[in-house]
Amino acid sequence: MRLVHTADWHLGKLFYGDYLTDEQDYLLKEQFLPFLRDCRPDAVILAGDVYDRSLPPVDAVALFDEVVTKITKDMKLPFFVISGNHDSASRLSFGSRLLEQGGLYISGDLRHLGGPVVLSDDWGPVSFVSLPFAEPAAVRHCSQDDMIRDWDQALQYLCRQQRQQVTTARSVCIAHAFVAGGAVSDSERPLSVGGTEVVSPALFAGFSYTALGHLHGPQQVGGQMIRYAGSLLKYSFSEAGQKKGAVLAEIDKDGGVCSETIPLAPRHDVRIMTGFFDDIMGDGTAVHDDFVLLRLQDTQPILDGMAKARRKFPRALALEMPQRQLSDTAGERRLDLQQSTAQQLFESFVSAMRPQQGLTAAEKSCLQDLWQELEREEREESR
Repeated sequence: MRLVHTADWHLGKLFYGDYLTDEQDYLLKEQFLPFLRDCRPDAVILAGDVYDRSLPPVDAVALFDEVVTKITKDMKLPFFVISGNHDSASRLSFGSRLLEQGGLYISGDLRHLGGPVVLSDDWGPVSFVSLPFAEPAAVRHCSQDDMIRDWDQALQYLCRQQRQQVTTARSVCIAHAFVAGGAVSDSERPLSVGGTEVVSPALFAGFSYTALGHLHGPQQVGGQMIRYAGSLLKYSFSEAGQKKGAVLAEIDKDGGVCSETIPLAPRHDVRIMTGFFDDIMGDGTAVHDDFVLLRLQDTQPILDGMAKARRKFPRALALEMPQRQLSDTAGERRLDLQQSTAQQLFESFVSAMRPQQGLTAAEKSCLQDLWQELEREEREESR
C-alpha cells in the first residue's frame, strides 16, 4: 500500500507579521497536488495542525476546502486528517461523519472518535488508526479514568482503545505528539512546560507505519516505521537548513515499510545570510527574492539597516548582530528594571546603540530638561 504522509500545514500562518497563505496556496496547488496525481497513492495523510490557530482566517479555510475537494472528489483518494495542538478539534470535526462517505476521514473531537478505517490493496486489508491531539485532562474526562495524569498515559489510553479494534495484520497509526528522541524547531508551540509532553515511541509498537505530526523537521524516530513528515513550509529561520516535502511510504504484503521524503519546492525559500553588512550588500551574486535573515558580524550599529537591506532583498525580515551582544558595554547594561529610572534606561539604550560613544554633555542636558518636562506633565494630568 502506497501512502503520502504530510503534517503541520499551519494554514493561515503569520511569519514576521505577514500571512503565508499565498505561499501555502502555491506549494499545495503547484507542487503537492501534481505530485499526488503522478504517484497515485492509496491514501493521503495529514497528521495534525491543519491550521495555525483555532480560529483560522477565511482565506486559509477556503484553501483547505479547495485542496480537500481536489484530493477526495477529483482524484478519488482517501484523505485522513487529524487535529493538532493548533487546531480546534470540535470545529475541524464538523460534519466528519457525513464527510466519510466522500473519503474524507477527519478525527478531532474525542466524543466522536470512531474505530479504525480499513482500506485494501492487492495483498489485503490495512487498518488506519487516528489519534488526534488531546490534552491529558481531556482524555481523563472522556475516559473517566482519574489515573491519566500525563501525555504518555493519555496517548497510551487512546492508542489502546483503537488498537483493540484492529483485526488486520497490517496497520497504520496517525498521531500528533512529541515522541522522545525527536529534534525540535523554533516554530513549534510547546505542548506543556518542563518536558512532560514527551511520549515513548514504544506506544506505537505493532503498527506497520506511524505517521506523526507536531515536530517540523522531517525525521525518523525509533526506526523507519515511526516518522515525522515535517511542516509544509519553513516556518522559522531555525528551519532554514531543512528539506521540506512529503513522505512517500510503501507497505509490502508482510507489513515491511520503505519510505522517503519527496522534496517540494516553495515559491520563496527561507535563508540566513551571514557576514559583514557592506560585504553582503556589495555582493552582486547575492540577489534573490527569498525570505532573509541577515546575521551580521558587524560590531557597530548599521544606520537604517533594514531599509537598506530591503532595497536589495525585498523579503528581508530580520537583522541580527550577535557580535554586539558581546561588546565591552554589555555588563553596564544589566540594570534592575524595577529600580532604574526612565532616564537611566534610556542612557543604557544609548550605550548599547553607541558603544564607542555615550551621551555627550549637551545631550545629557537636553535629556534632563525633557524628563523634567514629562514629569511635570504627568503630575498635572494626575491632579
